[in-house]
Amino acid sequence: MSRFNISKTVLKTERVVVSPRAMPSSAAAGPITPPKSEAGPSLTLEPSASDATLMQWAGFGLMCIFAVSGYANEFALRYFHVKAYISTASWVVLPVLLVLSGNLLRGLRDVTGRLWLFFLLWVTLAVPFSVWKTGSVTLLLNYVPHGWIQLFYYAAFLISFRHCRRFMYFLIASNAMLLLDCFLFGSASEGRFEIPDSIFFANANDLALQLLISITQFMYLLYQRQVWKQVLGACGILIALMYMLKTGSRGAFLATLVLAIVSVLFGKNRIRLVLAGVPIALAVLIFVPSSSFHRVTLIAFRPETLTVRDMADASAVSSQVQRMALFRLSLTYAITHPLFGVGPGQFAVAASGDAAKEGTRPNWLGTHNSYTEIASECGLPAFFLYVAVIAVTLVSNFRIFRRTAHLAEYRDLSALASCFFSATLVYAICTFFFHIAYSSYLPSIAGMSVALRLGTSPLLWSSRPPKLSASTI
Repeated sequence: MSRFNISKTVLKTERVVVSPRAMPSSAAAGPITPPKSEAGPSLTLEPSASDATLMQWAGFGLMCIFAVSGYANEFALRYFHVKAYISTASWVVLPVLLVLSGNLLRGLRDVTGRLWLFFLLWVTLAVPFSVWKTGSVTLLLNYVPHGWIQLFYYAAFLISFRHCRRFMYFLIASNAMLLLDCFLFGSASEGRFEIPDSIFFANANDLALQLLISITQFMYLLYQRQVWKQVLGACGILIALMYMLKTGSRGAFLATLVLAIVSVLFGKNRIRLVLAGVPIALAVLIFVPSSSFHRVTLIAFRPETLTVRDMADASAVSSQVQRMALFRLSLTYAITHPLFGVGPGQFAVAASGDAAKEGTRPNWLGTHNSYTEIASECGLPAFFLYVAVIAVTLVSNFRIFRRTAHLAEYRDLSALASCFFSATLVYAICTFFFHIAYSSYLPSIAGMSVALRLGTSPLLWSSRPPKLSASTI
């Protein structure tokens, strides 16, 4: 781990203040020069050892263990036919630690946390208007403790930038376990790579998204000074990319293209990125089957204009036609039920009920789009809150990254912000093609971003940095 020059001055408050004259006029748009004081620059808010309570340290440790617990369950089931029960124990202990930590409401100090709370409140309000109330209640009882609340876990237990940095290494370790899982148990089914009998990744699209997010986390290693870390990061990205393309996920493929373009346009070392991309692209072309490339390119064509060559093409075209029909139907429900939708998790129930009334065969499928999933099931207010959380997470991470990109002493801070921005970006694109709005992906990414925002000066992420006095630095 690289050690960089951050002032050892401990800030007892999160009101980091500089004189307005110390800020360049372009601070809201681009890189900034850190405020100077006798103690040096302090754009990160680091708690002292006494500021972190025992319960907060316990929560942080359990979050680190939880990051790899899913794969521990995966391997334990395959080799010993029994769950490790680490994640099960975590679901019981984490809420208790959250209350005892004293940081239960820390996430609400950030606008993202408040938007996330209002989102849940509106989803809850939609339950009485559901076409199947029992189903909606069941969904919430599972979603809140296993998905939604994770934003507040991250905000409560990752109480500084250093915690975020340490936690990233546990995420990278879990990604390495995912690649091992792919190598040992992955196989192609109907031309698409997946992990049969996996607890989490039996579906190719789910696997593709997780692999793509793992790429954004392996990117953190590329920012480190040690060459061996950079090599490990590049290898992790290459292997994850090859497996991801084998899944044939068109949404993940599109997200990869956008991520590559954004990285080249805004990355710190553009030439290095381009040069590194050439061997990666060659390796992908060699090891990824041409059928996978052919499938993902079908997204660029209208189904009625395609010439079907084989059963794989027929399946892909049929899937595309079906998704467009589901997309239009979900938009119809969003427009005809604008306030509360048809009920959380009840799109398939409502669609099948309407199909039965019309004398057609119900298909019992979801929306295949997370945005219309929320809009059609929970109403347009919930949709706007959901999108707002994604937008704030994207913008704040992008600002931190851009404003620290050329400050050598904040190399790791810039790296974390870049990785969180990239993860949010690929989630936002991928979920336009499949429905996982009630999963833990968004609260996890947004939660880590909230923790990073609360651990850094508002100078780095606010559109209007506060006017503070230099005496508090």
